[in-house]
Amino acid sequence: MVAGSFLGPNLLLGQNGGSANERLGIAVIGALGKGRGDTSSSADGNQIVGLCDCDSNRLQEAVGAQEGAKGYTDFRKMLEELDDQIDAVVVSTPDHSHYPAAMMAVQMGKHVAVQKPLCNTIWEVRELHKAAKAAGVVTQMGNQGRTMEGQRLVKEWIDQGVIGTLTEIKLWTNRPIWPQGEEANYTPKEVPGHLDWDLWQAQVPHRDYSDGIHPFAWRGYWDYGSGALGDMGCHIMDATFSILDQASPVKIEAESSPVTDLFAPSWSTLVYHFAGTDNYPDLKVHWQDGRRDGKPNKPEKPEMMADMSDEQWDRASSGMLFIGTEGVIFEGDAYCASPIVYPTAKFTEVRRAMAEGEIERTEPRSPRPGDPHKEWTHCIKTGEKPSSEFDYSAPLTEFVLLGNLAIRSGETIEWDAEAGRVSNVDSANEFISRPEYREGWHFKA
Repeated sequence: MVAGSFLGPNLLLGQNGGSANERLGIAVIGALGKGRGDTSSSADGNQIVGLCDCDSNRLQEAVGAQEGAKGYTDFRKMLEELDDQIDAVVVSTPDHSHYPAAMMAVQMGKHVAVQKPLCNTIWEVRELHKAAKAAGVVTQMGNQGRTMEGQRLVKEWIDQGVIGTLTEIKLWTNRPIWPQGEEANYTPKEVPGHLDWDLWQAQVPHRDYSDGIHPFAWRGYWDYGSGALGDMGCHIMDATFSILDQASPVKIEAESSPVTDLFAPSWSTLVYHFAGTDNYPDLKVHWQDGRRDGKPNKPEKPEMMADMSDEQWDRASSGMLFIGTEGVIFEGDAYCASPIVYPTAKFTEVRRAMAEGEIERTEPRSPRPGDPHKEWTHCIKTGEKPSSEFDYSAPLTEFVLLGNLAIRSGETIEWDAEAGRVSNVDSANEFISRPEYREGWHFKA
């Protein structure tokens, strides 16, 4: 707790006579951008004791907004110096540095909330999950849709036969909205004086600075980001992962624009195959992203959605379709916040059945819907489980990143989840982990 009383792993306030009103001491790594909102949510009822950012301009602005917080450019120094003041750590950095920041915090016994994707290699995801379980800390990934009502409703509707038998799932996004693939440009430039470029690169081997990497377009680089799929998949694939009871795919087909060792493609189309699940044998999940031949790479509107106008359909730049034998569930955003059923006459019947209790509420609801960081701090204090704790979000991230294995290999891959390897294309396995870590940045469970 704040003022030097460390809330150690598994010593949850709700289990030890504490109060949900007590304040946690929280350190934040990644001060602005997405980190600004994560800081604000985590600070509610708590104390931000430390803020870290490799960019001194961003750090100065962030520290100025949090009374009593100390600023650091190196998260390792912050965690060591403020150890006895820190109960929990928020990681809101670019994808590549999620792993070292979260791993160090976990190994110090700190509760952690990490932005999505949890890591950008499958090996790191599994190692971080393993370490967090061993430490017994409260964990969370920042995929806010997992806390929302809509995702629960979709699972309940499908499980209770609202659209008949689920036959197919189609998912899509307009990302990348940053330069990626043929549009990406890596041009080395002088490092700005306010940026510690060496620290920003964390465990990734040195590459000269470029404003085509920092502060935004890193998402398109395999080293730093995870492409459009990794960026949005932990949102858009989330409801699907829940509906399929967290099943792992057995095969993934991939097609994309040209891929290089440096950049993810400007568009991709994937088909995830599932087999042997209790409810949905041989189900296919389709993923599309980017623009192909000058048009959005997205599915056609299903015939059962004829009462949706073409204009409405065109406005759905990201979304999901759960196609059944008797109807379609449609969601036109990335979070599954407000799903509806087509044909619309069926949705009228669904709402009536919900109002009269004919559709059961079988899924547990979040104590802080719409805000994963408020949910996380609440659960640290009460002993409840966060919606996207690592037991859920680590396999979800792996589910997403498997698509990148197929994209990078350029072939259909078959996945052996128990072994953690591609069984039919050996060259794809080189992308499961990083080939090299910089000296001083080795973390392992």
